[in-house]
Amino acid sequence: MQKVVTPAIVLRTVDYGEADRVVTLLCQSGGKRSALARGARKSTRRFGAGLALFGVGEATLAGRPGAELATLEGFHGARGFPRLLQDVAKVAHGGYACELVRELTPPHKEEPEVFALLLTLLDLLDGGTARAETLRIFELQLLAAVGLAPTLDRCVECGGELDEAGQVFDLRRGGVVCAHCHGHGKILDGETRRALLRAQELDLARAGELTLPPALNAACRDILSAVIFDHLGKPLKSVEFIAKLNAS
Repeated sequence: MQKVVTPAIVLRTVDYGEADRVVTLLCQSGGKRSALARGARKSTRRFGAGLALFGVGEATLAGRPGAELATLEGFHGARGFPRLLQDVAKVAHGGYACELVRELTPPHKEEPEVFALLLTLLDLLDGGTARAETLRIFELQLLAAVGLAPTLDRCVECGGELDEAGQVFDLRRGGVVCAHCHGHGKILDGETRRALLRAQELDLARAGELTLPPALNAACRDILSAVIFDHLGKPLKSVEFIAKLNAS
């Protein structure tokens, strides 16, 4: 039996039985872990109020290395995001980010860049507003961190420069294909490609520097949604919730 004490972010909690809770954590040491928190719905001494979505604290995990389910012996919250939790749009954006991290990261693989990225996003939501541009930057940087970044600055097939016309975003080839290489996919105009490239290059902490018109934001969202769906093979539940919020 191995015991690990590590900073962790709560990605999901599911009630189990009468008093327990199964928790998915992104740990600074050990990557994504699922753990059973026995008595978590009754014990405030061992787990406190921080054992909920967006909770950040120090987790004490016990279990065999590589086991699917560990035991969460304690979780002591180091900080919270009170302003995030008071705004339904911020909760929706934060929930989407946590779901995306949960789906794109494999278990037991340390992801220090992803950990820092998610923490930065939660900080931005807590201190600012829920912005579509911030999610676009987060999506692109998360894809890069897990090795799935799309190629936007050149033709993914021949490596040549891209013209303003005839370029296509080809999911199967993993990026933009020039007119000469005959890609199969969605036609990508130069303005959308440049917006995506700007978002890809911008540090998440500086997300406020990127402002896009609604139509351009939607075009970027559609491209990245297609990329994410192609990798996961399924839609994310939080995307539907955000769409309902936008519609209302």
